[in-house]
Amino acid sequence: MTSPRKISIYIPEDLVPVLDEVDNASAYIADSIRMRRRHEANRAMLREAGYLVSEAGVQRMRERVRALDVQNAEAIAAGEE
Repeated sequence: MTSPRKISIYIPEDLVPVLDEVDNASAYIADSIRMRRRHEANRAMLREAGYLVSEAGVQRMRERVRALDVQNAEAIAAGEE
């Protein structure tokens, strides 16, 4: 890992409160960038494998996962698991 470098950036006003709430804004921003890069790499990998990834498709899958989570929680609560 390279040594940190100090840079100046402009943050939209609506994001300033987010950074005000964290202990280390630099680490938070670095983690956000790393997460974004992983996200982009995952989407590229899926595209290369022939999958069409769209925002609508991602939203549909999120809804399916949420529904399964609810179904699993209900099964656990009913003693089925």
